[in-house]
Amino acid sequence: KFIVYVGRIDEGKNCNQMFTYFQEYKKRNSGDLKLVLMGKNVIDIPKDDNIVSLGFVDDQDKFDGMAAAEILMLPSRFESLSMVVLEAMSVDTLVLVNGECTVLKGHCTKSNGALYYNNYYEFEGAVNYLLSHPEETDIMKENAKAYVHDNYRWDVITRKLNELICSIG
Repeated sequence: KFIVYVGRIDEGKNCNQMFTYFQEYKKRNSGDLKLVLMGKNVIDIPKDDNIVSLGFVDDQDKFDGMAAAEILMLPSRFESLSMVVLEAMSVDTLVLVNGECTVLKGHCTKSNGALYYNNYYEFEGAVNYLLSHPEETDIMKENAKAYVHDNYRWDVITRKLNELICSIG
């Protein structure tokens, strides 16, 4: 079982907090859960048997890794859309994001298919919930996939863009 993080591994993405939260989670919870990182590291990654860095991976490995993960985590406080969240939702992977980011929190509430946290204890509770409630998380996955399908398909985006342009002219 593993949580996956996909993206640049640096302070600006709040990765230090992710490492701290994950390591605290492992101290307080038994089990074999790992944190798997996909992306270029700009900051040091803690030396920890439960944290595995794969470095930069190609698109196929990224999608395979997201699909195999229990949870995709995005700790960033500053995102404008987050393709990896939408990609994870589209491959039936549960998503957990930082609630300080309005955009990421919006994906959670609009989709009714992902969770967010605002502090360590909410992070721990969310991870435990996502790992231990299969019936509820199956519904969340369906909701998340429908959210991406209904709002982020190419034809939906081009139609909305066309409507916007026509409304201006």
